Amino acid sequence: MNKKKSVILGSVICLVIIGIFYVTISMQYKDQFLPKTTVNSIEVGKKTVKEANQKIEKYYQEKEIKVMENKKELFAFIGSDIGVTSNFTKSLDERMKKQNNWSWPIKQMGSNHAKFIINNIAFEDSKLESYISSLLLDQENRTKPINAKIVKVDSQFSIQPEVKGNFFDQSKVEEVLKESFKKGDSNLDLKQAYTKPTILASNKTLNSKLDELQKLSELSIGYTIVGSKEVVPRELLVSWLGIDEENSITVDKTGVTAYVQQLSSKYSTYEKTRNFETSKRGIVNVPPGTYGWTLDVARESESLAADILLGENSERTPLYNGSGYSDSGNEFGENYIEVDLGSQHMWVYINGQLFLETDIISGKPKTPTPKGIFYVWKKDRNATLTGEDYATPVDYWLPVDWDGVGIHDSPWQSIYGGSNHITKGSHGCINTPPTVMSKIYNQVEAGIPVIIY
Repeated sequence: MNKKKSVILGSVICLVIIGIFYVTISMQYKDQFLPKTTVNSIEVGKKTVKEANQKIEKYYQEKEIKVMENKKELFAFIGSDIGVTSNFTKSLDERMKKQNNWSWPIKQMGSNHAKFIINNIAFEDSKLESYISSLLLDQENRTKPINAKIVKVDSQFSIQPEVKGNFFDQSKVEEVLKESFKKGDSNLDLKQAYTKPTILASNKTLNSKLDELQKLSELSIGYTIVGSKEVVPRELLVSWLGIDEENSITVDKTGVTAYVQQLSSKYSTYEKTRNFETSKRGIVNVPPGTYGWTLDVARESESLAADILLGENSERTPLYNGSGYSDSGNEFGENYIEVDLGSQHMWVYINGQLFLETDIISGKPKTPTPKGIFYVWKKDRNATLTGEDYATPVDYWLPVDWDGVGIHDSPWQSIYGGSNHITKGSHGCINTPPTVMSKIYNQVEAGIPVIIY
């Protein structure tokens, strides 16, 4: 055999050997991962699925993560502490089937290694929860977060910034431990697990409410009560305004009610002694009776509180109950009946003019006619007045209080005025000459004030 043939034969034999080696190794990689293959940065080259799974499981079981807070280590844990339970066999098997086992030389010598990420890391919930609950996180000495809120200081509204605090949210602690473990971190900052305030000072709704409160606090709210002016002081208005936990603007109805009650006490006439300009005796003090008015505190307070929230300046006339309210302050008006018990005389005014006057007979000393400001609450014809020892029919009856006192005709009386009431006085009613009584009855309307002094 010449030299040339020897060379050729040697080359063929070498190629056959190389081919056999290549095929043998390629078949080997049919059940093994190609060289330098990594799963989640863990080297699994030349390992079977079972071997790779065991290595990855061991890695995660023993992997340690240091937990830091403000550069201080709080504690450290490994996978087994938090119950890592993953089995990667299925995912590894799928990766194995997709690899090209004939490409092993390229993977062996090249830099383009197979790198896989498997995200199905699981945890044993009960063990993870037990571990977290056992952590000494010093919660008692930590600051809980506080939401930003609107506060009122010296009659001014402003936003008090949120407090971030350093109180741990147990569910977030669990979440960041798991996520850091899945990412392969070696350190994690547990500040990520702080409970966070849900409302910040930059919150649009909060700032909008602040603007609204500031506008409401500048409202001009005035009252005109029987001709007098009352303005709600700004400081008082601001004291009524507030905001609840849902960031809804509120009005303190208790404070509003107290203010309206104060106005009522100041201006209302019901159950109060009033000055009266008499026909003959100048100004006298007349005790209260059934006539008068008072602010409707409940309804007016409700209305005022609702109108404040509308955000508009207002001039108000209050809601009231009773009789005699007048913007001019003249609660008796142009029509009224005046009775002077001292002179036993009565005057009737209609449209501001004297309609008639007459002597009368009032109650006798044992049953005196009550003094006060009353009103005719009904008109009655052919009534019978009754008491313990009498039943007296009358043609005209104008009751003025709730105890049976009124003005009526008295045909049994022959002389009126003077001191006749001492001996011939009534049981409290105002006896009036029949001819005069018919004129009064036909002229006045129910509701006319009757001032008796």
